[in-house]
Amino acid sequence: HLLKVVHFNKLYVGFMFRRYDEVKQLAVAYDAIASLPFSTILISHCMHVFYGGLINFWIARETMDVIWFDRGEKAIQKMRSYAECSTWNFENKLLLLQAEQYYCEEDYESAKCSYDAAILSAKKHNFVHEEALASELAGHFMLETGEGSASLPYFLLAENKYHEWGAHAKGESVKSFIQKQFMNAETTLEPDISSSTPAEPDPRKRRAS
Repeated sequence: HLLKVVHFNKLYVGFMFRRYDEVKQLAVAYDAIASLPFSTILISHCMHVFYGGLINFWIARETMDVIWFDRGEKAIQKMRSYAECSTWNFENKLLLLQAEQYYCEEDYESAKCSYDAAILSAKKHNFVHEEALASELAGHFMLETGEGSASLPYFLLAENKYHEWGAHAKGESVKSFIQKQFMNAETTLEPDISSSTPAEPDPRKRRAS
């Protein structure tokens, strides 16, 4: 169990600071360790599922490998069962995983709706750090799909929320990214977050390997 926790912590830090090469290498090792029988504490396991799913979808987009996409889908299935037990604790996590799934499937309209819903749910349920994370991932989604100007308010919200949470190193990391990416941009606008509920992802859609 200790080995699993150590690897997860390294994976988590790498993911939070967007170190893709490091994350991919750790994810392979973590998957092998996680397949071993462990007696885990529920909340610890839930967080492993959440961040593991986000990482799997990220790697799936970068590699176009359906294996990583399928692992992300399994995380969604588990998170959906958790959300059925506790909407307060897991709704926003499920919505963010679904947003990442839609992104992989190139269903950008549904992805945008799900990112916004994840941000609103995290805010409603007082998960400041996950409101920050959802905002940051939404920003990367918008930027990478050609909506650069629309992405900036999400990054600004993420920076603010990371500092509010007390994760100042992460907040400064987002600030540095904003300065490099948007050197000539000045705005204090907040993202236009829809309150609509996204549809369930279409299980027929898959990334080709």
